[in-house]
Amino acid sequence: MAETASFVEAAINANRDNFIRKTSAWAKADPLFSVTELDGAIAVFSGSSTDTFNVLALARDTERKAFDIIEDARSNIFGDNRFAVWSWQDGQLQALPVNNSAIDENLIMAAESDDLSEIPESRTPLDVTMVKDPQHLMGVGQVTAAIFGEHDEGFMVQSVFAGQDENSLEKLPTKFLLAYEGGKAVSTASYIHVDNVAGIYDVAVLPAQQKKGIGSRMFDAILAAAIRDGAKAFTLQASPDGTGIYERAGFQTLGICWNLDIS
Repeated sequence: MAETASFVEAAINANRDNFIRKTSAWAKADPLFSVTELDGAIAVFSGSSTDTFNVLALARDTERKAFDIIEDARSNIFGDNRFAVWSWQDGQLQALPVNNSAIDENLIMAAESDDLSEIPESRTPLDVTMVKDPQHLMGVGQVTAAIFGEHDEGFMVQSVFAGQDENSLEKLPTKFLLAYEGGKAVSTASYIHVDNVAGIYDVAVLPAQQKKGIGSRMFDAILAAAIRDGAKAFTLQASPDGTGIYERAGFQTLGICWNLDIS
């Protein structure tokens, strides 16, 4: 994968575009969701208070200040509900009157099919289910919600997944995998595939089942599913201390994006 300046710039833009498709995908399935284009941002609102699903994605080339865009979105879309602001441009969020420690940094990682490492023969493939019915989608919500512990965000996450029926699931362009052990959902991951690029999201393992290699095996499975779907390139976001699983798979860090929760 050639890391020229133009390639990196394109990869960062592709990461943002795919992320927006992922967050706005719910609007195709759930009538409570709305997507609004603002001057300098795209806003996705779930109709409730959640910084997982309520997203304000800032444009990289906007001349508007982030503060003004956020106030616009708060006044006209989100109201008093929680939401998360995402930026792919250094300095946008850092210019806000907030402590920079409140801004989370995420590494933008990418790979092409030829870059991917071979899966070690010693790693047993995870038995996964492609989610095609509301019951399995509820399992995705249960695993994802568990990551939040006792925080009420977990309840909000689970309520969105539990609120979908077969009709809405058919309209949802995001693809989910779910793994069970002993009849209990233990891990999930998702991807959204557009123009040969798959964005990989929300690789999650129940807290009690972590440190057992399940996350790596789920990542293997979600990559394989995206490849079967025709993906030739892949993009994702990782915390600075969570890149190991992706680097071992052949992904490279190409940039940074930032997010800030607004309550």
